[in-house]
Amino acid sequence: MHKGYWLLWMCIAWCSVAMAQQTKDISGKWYGITKSYYGDKQRLTVVLEKEGEGYKGELQNPDHADEAISLDHIIYREDTLLLRIDTIQFAYTGVWNASEKQFEGIFSWGGVKGTFNISRKEIKQSDVYKRPQEPKPPYPYYTDEVKFDNTHAHISLTGTFTRPAEWGRYPVVILLSGSGPQDRNDENAGHKTFLVLADFLARNGIASLRFDDRGVGGSGGVYANSNIYDFASDAKAALEYLKTRKDVDPYTIGLLGHSEGAIVAQIAAANNKSAAFVVSLAGLGVTGREMVDQKVVLDGRMSGASDQEIKDRLQRLKPYWDALSSDTSYTLAATRAKTVLRDIYRNSPDEIKKQLSEEEFTNDMHFDRELSSILLYKPLDYLKQIKCPFMAVNGTRDLQVDATTNLNAIERALRENGNMLVTIRKFDGLNHLFQRCKTCTVEEYGELEQTIDPLVPEFIAHWILQLPPRPR
Repeated sequence: MHKGYWLLWMCIAWCSVAMAQQTKDISGKWYGITKSYYGDKQRLTVVLEKEGEGYKGELQNPDHADEAISLDHIIYREDTLLLRIDTIQFAYTGVWNASEKQFEGIFSWGGVKGTFNISRKEIKQSDVYKRPQEPKPPYPYYTDEVKFDNTHAHISLTGTFTRPAEWGRYPVVILLSGSGPQDRNDENAGHKTFLVLADFLARNGIASLRFDDRGVGGSGGVYANSNIYDFASDAKAALEYLKTRKDVDPYTIGLLGHSEGAIVAQIAAANNKSAAFVVSLAGLGVTGREMVDQKVVLDGRMSGASDQEIKDRLQRLKPYWDALSSDTSYTLAATRAKTVLRDIYRNSPDEIKKQLSEEEFTNDMHFDRELSSILLYKPLDYLKQIKCPFMAVNGTRDLQVDATTNLNAIERALRENGNMLVTIRKFDGLNHLFQRCKTCTVEEYGELEQTIDPLVPEFIAHWILQLPPRPR
């Protein structure tokens, strides 16, 4: 949580000390589930103990018994509870709800924010997520924990190879995850999308390889120093590794990417005869810079903003995004972007300036090498080089990557450059994760029990199995 926000609430709490009466003892264990605005959930336990006129305590993660961190600051005044841990940038503000017998509030942990309600009722692990599609062992197929090298980057990557139980040489799909450091299952808001997908493919005669991103799980490298071209290098390394396996058909190795992973698949497949096919799930057809503006429009429409309000938002953010995408040098682009942010701050309302310093405001905006490379990305440069069968699908309720605009651009780029082996499909009512949704916002991902609509893996598997044989 930002210092300005914390100081604001601390002031509110302490300014009322003269009138405040601590109406109850809050010692003991308080149980809750953090729910981030991105849909992720986590069980946490707050343990408090009286110490003098105040409290001491710690934050525990019941799913990891060794994870208990002492609370640096505990303030309890007039039914308002404030907690803070400096080392991990955790802060919580909760207000007592007498009828529900719980503190209801918001948390911030590093750059993640969301709701966190705590009560005396203990929470089971099964209360966090319900994921009926997630397969449970024993599996009716063969799995192999593997490690392969990216010799170009001098790192090793770890993953899981899955195929039907019976020995044979199978078509295989390399699964490439979306943005942010992801494990091999592409876990998002408790949904292990790639585990569910690998399970379905193996049950239908198709092998797969899913692997941990750089710096995640057992994979080497540093994620924060990487961009989409580094991830494409990892995808190529996975492809070369699969060609050495005796249970893989080396002429039928394809790439499947979701969101940013679809960008990675485009780069890895461009002018690469080893790639037998590409499956793009919610991938880009427009430039990264255009995608940002599309998302502002989608978010605005979802929030009920008028056309003029959306136009104003685009205009206000334009200098920042233009600066960040102004140079292939990340350092130069980031420097320009920070200068623009300082100008935005100086023209901001006083309410914002009271809560955040100029430095805190500029540091709060997220930009890194990964985002910079996406903003500069031009799909046409790579799509025009892809000559293998290409399938692009999207959900009509995707609020992150507009289905119609991007699918049309992908199809046009491929066909106009001689690739007629193109399949385009829009799935009605599905969001960015291909879940059947209601609000379809990022916040809803974790609330939905469905990990992926069954129509999608069925369509993918059928398409792969119907591909014409490649020359050998």
